[in-house]
Amino acid sequence: MRNDTMRFTCWTACAVLVATLAATPAAAQNEQTEYVVADTTGVTIRNIYDKAGIPVGKFGPGTVLAAYETMGKWTQVEPASGLTCWVLGAYLNETETSGQYKVNGNGINMRPLPSTGNDSFPLMQHLYAGDMVRMVGRMDPSAPLKEDWIQIRTPKGVYGWALTSTLKPAPDPAQAATTWEAEWSAIMEAMGGSDETSTDETGTDETTTTPTPETEDELVRARRMMNESPPQYDDAKKLFAAVLARTPSGSPIARAAQNGMIQADAYMSIEALQRQLEAERVERERKETERQAELERRLSKDTTLKGRYDARGWLELREMRNGETAWYLRFAGQDTCTVQCTSGRYDLGMFAGYEVGVIGLMTNEAGWAQSNCDMRSIEVLSGRAQ
Repeated sequence: MRNDTMRFTCWTACAVLVATLAATPAAAQNEQTEYVVADTTGVTIRNIYDKAGIPVGKFGPGTVLAAYETMGKWTQVEPASGLTCWVLGAYLNETETSGQYKVNGNGINMRPLPSTGNDSFPLMQHLYAGDMVRMVGRMDPSAPLKEDWIQIRTPKGVYGWALTSTLKPAPDPAQAATTWEAEWSAIMEAMGGSDETSTDETGTDETTTTPTPETEDELVRARRMMNESPPQYDDAKKLFAAVLARTPSGSPIARAAQNGMIQADAYMSIEALQRQLEAERVERERKETERQAELERRLSKDTTLKGRYDARGWLELREMRNGETAWYLRFAGQDTCTVQCTSGRYDLGMFAGYEVGVIGLMTNEAGWAQSNCDMRSIEVLSGRAQ
């Protein structure tokens, strides 16, 4: 499993941008969705695209599945009834509907086993605040909900991986789409997704409105835009805004769209920070390269420093524009560096006009026009300049 874990590390880092945004499980597929059916042996859906993956759903022959991307021998598929995964109870709040829970956090993992170990690799998608899930069971019913692992049916938009060889195209795509949507509609009704007015946790009336197909489609398309390479966050935000503009405030669909906009802004900020950090890394590497080159130049015996000094030249005192004075080393008609002796060990005036080699702390070595040497030793190389 070690190789499997390393193999999917980068894949997981990218997958964090995928979100299950719809607050109700019913939502239509976009125009790119295809439908397949399980072959005569049935289909097993796993958490990763590898036979070492853990099953999160097994379905019999003829089961209709929504199919997305294919990678090698594996295809991303989503059953209308959802997959079976585990979530920590601390991230779930009970609702008025028995067996139905509302997610209270963002970026929550859905795992194939009730464990956070390496053998329980989470699905690519995450749960976000406002998502609704159905409980299948608990690991320890005697434990408080917030301390227990809860087995759930995943909401709309969550998929796993199945061997492509166990799938076949739906003979009637239109009928397959109708069958798939009808099953989701039945699930939504079972979860209380009909038109009604209820009271949320804050005591505010909210309208639970069955979304229109156009609204459902825009939510799904916006979510997929956020998972494209590169992600299309701006376009996704426009779709979320369009949904918000015609959806009653406080409804599950409005919350899903609002969550989507928040997530898009967050991911855009993360990408901007990553670009900034990368630019800083490149700049650090450039400066380090220049520093190393300068160090090699000073240590090389083929240079005027002869590998013995940090700087070399004729020592002279100059008056600066501000009226103060500074000591300079000048060699071959060019300034080598400024020189000082903060320890007070040497009186630089005694070496004025001599060619000297100095050893000390060099600052501003790379990328600057002028270096400075706080010397700790000095050696006279030749007599005073004439």
